Amino acid sequence: MLKQGYDSQAVASHTGLGVEHVEAFKDDLQKCDVRLLVEHVHARLQDLGLSQLAASKMGRLSRSTLATLGKDGKVPSESTLAKLDDLLSWDSGSARSALYGGEPIPREVPDKPVVPDVDHTQADDYLNLAREIETRLRELNMSKTKFAAIGGPGRSTLATLGKRGYQPAPETLERIDRFLLWEPGSASIVLKGGLPLRRGPALTPHPSLVPLNAVLDRLRRMSARLVRYEQGIQQMRQEVGEAINHVTLAIGDLGDPRRREMVATAADADPVAPAADSNRGEADGAA
Repeated sequence: MLKQGYDSQAVASHTGLGVEHVEAFKDDLQKCDVRLLVEHVHARLQDLGLSQLAASKMGRLSRSTLATLGKDGKVPSESTLAKLDDLLSWDSGSARSALYGGEPIPREVPDKPVVPDVDHTQADDYLNLAREIETRLRELNMSKTKFAAIGGPGRSTLATLGKRGYQPAPETLERIDRFLLWEPGSASIVLKGGLPLRRGPALTPHPSLVPLNAVLDRLRRMSARLVRYEQGIQQMRQEVGEAINHVTLAIGDLGDPRRREMVATAADADPVAPAADSNRGEADGAA
């Protein structure tokens, strides 16, 4: 209402707030610059390698909210600001600080960790890579389907790593690093038996996530089986329907007296066949 031009007294009467509180909000609106926040949000998404669509699929904010952020000068709510902090891995209060000209603080360790040297001549350890990916997905509360949806490798790609001579492309390892929030080069290190370097704060997965994700996978498999069953039932229903139609037509032919009369009339109108049979009988007698 303040942005629409209503005075403080009108806003106070409409909302039930005190005039002093409305004046404080009014001062905040005059000081904040949502364009600054939008610039920081776009820059941070780029740093994280996320598009608005990929970021929206992480479940914090919808794509429409991200796309309309700051449009028409609308100031985001406190709830939206908090979700921006969570989505962009900023320290709490960073989005609000950016709104007033401050600099958001990333949650990454200030001194970026150095990727240790590993022996790249040793055999690839795909079991280690799969294990670390599973662990990180649980930390991020993310399924493999969701991981693929935001830009990571698909389930089939992860399942075939190291099998039948399949070697992951550098792009695949880079996508694993980017969308698991690992430091660049971590996937290669894990593939050689090392440990990944995580970006952001250490996360402790809830103990219920493991069984819940297992149940979720089972439900997806059951859903796929139900789809196949439904397709089979649909095919059977179609075949039964065709058989019913054929039997119905046959019953109609047999039950219609006019059709029986037509058959009898056709037989009477063909004297050739009976005469031939009679002549054949006389010839047999003479013989």
